[in-house]
Formats: sequence, structure tokens, C-alpha cells
Amino acid sequence: MPADRLPAWVAAVGWEKLLNRQGTTWRKLAPEVQARVVDASSAMALMQEQPSVIKRPVVEWPSGQVSVGFMPADWAARLQG
Repeated sequence: MPADRLPAWVAAVGWEKLLNRQGTTWRKLAPEVQARVVDASSAMALMQEQPSVIKRPVVEWPSGQVSVGFMPADWAARLQG
């Protein structure tokens, strides 16, 4: 995970969308570690320590937009446009 891109991703989509709270890595974290994630700063710190908590794929499109996750209809529209 390129650490220099993380602030741009958070600015583009928000830390709540970027943090994968459904994934195995998040579920295996201690409850006190999970509880410390309360804002963008704390979320980015965790994402740098545990990159696998970032929802994937993160795509930086040629248009400058950033998307997180795979939604077939959204990707089809972006690839056609």
C-alpha cells in the first residue's frame, strides 16, 4: 500500500468507506484496537499498520476519481466513459 496515497484516498472517499470493517483482519483485531478508530487520523494510522484493513480494490481512475470496492455497473460505466 503506497502510504503517500492514503491521505488522498481518505480525502476522496472518506475513511469510513475505505476501512473494511467486514473483513477478516478487522474482526481479528482486539476490541480495544477497533475502539480506537474514531476519526480519519486514527483510521489512517491503523491502515498503515494493517494495510489489509483497507477495502479493495482501490482504483485511481484516469479522470482523477477514486473508487473503492467492485460494483460491476459502476466499473462498466467508468470503463466505457
